[in-house]
Amino acid sequence: MIKHTTALNKIAQLKKKIWCLQGGQGSAKTFSVCIIIMNHLATKKGKEWYIVSSELSKMRDTVLKDCINILGLLGYEYKATGVDFGSPKITFPSGSFVRFIGLDKDDVGKGLRSDGVYVNEANKINFESYRELTSRAKKVILDYNPNVEFWVHKHIIPRSDCDFLKLTFEDNEHLSKEEKSEILRYYELGYDAEGNIKNEYWANKWKVYGLGLTGGIEGAIFEHYKIIDTLPEGARLLGHGMDFGYTNDPTAITSIYKYNDSIILDEEVYSTGLLNSDIIRLCKQRSIGAALYIYADAAEPKSIAEIKRAGIRVLAAKKGADSINFGIGLMQEQDIIITKRSKNVIKEFQSYTWAKTRTGERLNKPTDINNHAIDGIRYCIMELFGKPKGVYHVS
Repeated sequence: MIKHTTALNKIAQLKKKIWCLQGGQGSAKTFSVCIIIMNHLATKKGKEWYIVSSELSKMRDTVLKDCINILGLLGYEYKATGVDFGSPKITFPSGSFVRFIGLDKDDVGKGLRSDGVYVNEANKINFESYRELTSRAKKVILDYNPNVEFWVHKHIIPRSDCDFLKLTFEDNEHLSKEEKSEILRYYELGYDAEGNIKNEYWANKWKVYGLGLTGGIEGAIFEHYKIIDTLPEGARLLGHGMDFGYTNDPTAITSIYKYNDSIILDEEVYSTGLLNSDIIRLCKQRSIGAALYIYADAAEPKSIAEIKRAGIRVLAAKKGADSINFGIGLMQEQDIIITKRSKNVIKEFQSYTWAKTRTGERLNKPTDINNHAIDGIRYCIMELFGKPKGVYHVS
């Protein structure tokens, strides 16, 4: 049985061609839209809908799973294909169907002739893609977290045929206590007892994810991660990631742990001016590379060889074409937790953004700053969770 929320009731009242849903974390906007679309397709004949996102792999784990869960709760008959591989599609006895499209995998050409298109996380696609996707659709639904003002604010919300709705976690009565506490923590970290801002970053997180207001986390690559006080009992070490530095850039070593379904990052070394002898000494002091490997940048073969001769387990992670974005994608797929003591790792996660052109258009590559620990973590994550074609390591 579906549990109704204020969010669902508000969305169901919208009437215009375009529904523009701006919502904070835990506002149930995506789940509510999926309920409305699934109910519509199961009860209407011959309807064609498309649900679109920037990445198909993420959509399989989020929107697609939500839709299948909802259909089970509603008790409707359906046939789902391509759930694990290929192009996902849900078909109903009524003849209606919905296809799930990831812009990283599918070419939509000149648009989708359809009864409706739902663009999930619209802030992650560009305006030209949106126009191509929706140019021949009878109905359009968009949702997004308002990290920063983008094309929807200029080109969509002002339209006379657009219904705009802002939602927050308070519109979701069934949000778990844990999720609600996480959101409220943004306020606690961002404001003092008198309500004055004490930390701009966390105050902005509260504005965006708590209040559902347009903020300024512009182009952030890692938006969702948690911070814990200490490593929990039962966390299992998987390996270490290292990026070399010296004069201006720090040498960074981070340990990566597995804990339930999450990955925990724990900062070990983050310092400039370290010689290889210093790195060896620190690794031996902290048993880094004693039982499990350190994965390091292959651009420093002499340093890796010297560290290896000292009895430390280290591998050079070589990088193939587009390995940076591949590694970032793997990291984004993880439920990441960072220990409180990892101050430099946290700072990098807070400030790591996508690069932009001079005109402000986002490029599909990160800025090459604030990434020393992140690069090392990426090397390790790539080795642990999958390597793209052309990526290998040299022992």
